[in-house]
Amino acid sequence: MKKLYLLLVFSLLYLLPYSRLQSEELWSPEQSEIIESMQRLSSTTAPDGAGADAYGQVLAEDFSRWTTGSVVINQKEEWVEGVRGWFDDGWRVIDRNQTVLEITIKKDNAFTRRIVEETYRGPNDEISTSKAGLAETWIRIDSYWLLSRVNADVLDSQ
Repeated sequence: MKKLYLLLVFSLLYLLPYSRLQSEELWSPEQSEIIESMQRLSSTTAPDGAGADAYGQVLAEDFSRWTTGSVVINQKEEWVEGVRGWFDDGWRVIDRNQTVLEITIKKDNAFTRRIVEETYRGPNDEISTSKAGLAETWIRIDSYWLLSRVNADVLDSQ
């Protein structure tokens, strides 16, 4: 019985990445557009990324961000300036892993849930990491999906 249990556990662990890959392949074309917008936003902070202005182009004019538990709600202008300062100081995202848990589309609004883990490199080769659960609202403006709201919940990165 113990061997059967171990075999089952190892089989599930082996199939888990495959199952995740399969579910990601099942995104509709419209959901895939939102994933592309997520990637466009993320690419701006990479080592060869285009920086704060390009980051701001993926944000809706009424963008706001809140980190659960804080009293600060950031609006677009101040958030983009924070990204600019971070970028100008020499910080970059050198590794990013995301798990998209859900994308629900209602007309020109999309509601997403995902977990994002990032590793950052600073100007003096400092390394730091963060992991957050994100609940987001995206809006379609013309043919583009723009990020309108983010609620971030910082998670233990271990």
